[in-house]
Amino acid sequence: MNRWQEIWNKRSAQLAGIDRSDKRAMLLELKRIDGYDVVEGGIPYESFMKQHEETRAALCLPEKGSIFEVGCGAGANLWLFQQDGYSVGGMDYSEQMVSVLTNVFHGRGLREAVCAEARHLPQEEKYDAVFSGAVFHYFPDESYAQEVMERMVGKSRGSIGIIEVHDAKKKDEFFAFRRQIDPDYDAHYQGLDKLFYEKSFFEDFAEKHALRVSFEPVQVEGYWNAPFLYSVFFSREEVPKE
Repeated sequence: MNRWQEIWNKRSAQLAGIDRSDKRAMLLELKRIDGYDVVEGGIPYESFMKQHEETRAALCLPEKGSIFEVGCGAGANLWLFQQDGYSVGGMDYSEQMVSVLTNVFHGRGLREAVCAEARHLPQEEKYDAVFSGAVFHYFPDESYAQEVMERMVGKSRGSIGIIEVHDAKKKDEFFAFRRQIDPDYDAHYQGLDKLFYEKSFFEDFAEKHALRVSFEPVQVEGYWNAPFLYSVFFSREEVPKE
């Protein structure tokens, strides 16, 4: 078990005292479990909702369709999609997170809840879209990331999204910012590496699979990490020939 996985397995949920019909309270607690509570007090509810709406639009989901998330954590994103009327499925390598996920859904509207490494993404059930949010920087290398994307393509009937990718061009800025906030950042995060990506990595993948690829900035108000990130969307629309 790597150190990141150990950290996620120690995250605790505080859902018992929350009214599950209270959308704001539920979402903020699920996002807190997923780690969005580390710097500057977290992110406003309105920012999360705006990001959700933008992600849904970018994935071009059919009405009442289906969506699967790789690295779903406690299920915050999937819970929002379920609220919108979609059937959902998800996987995470943390047993604790998958336990919270199944508790949140109580078996309603959750087609799959898989506890496994991302590269073992099951292929039997297909979904209209498959996405991953703020997960790819935890992967050990680009070879692993490519293996996961191959399986995401195999599981999706339509679009694929990779949300919040760490931008290789902003790597130095990211570490300078973190060290400014936390002078002992390197000691605190020893053994907790992050993987940064050039956009060409995703462009090469899209060309190989005859996919259209687009990149979007991460514009989440109140999220300190946003300036160092971008999101990637693949679609199966025909790529125009030159």
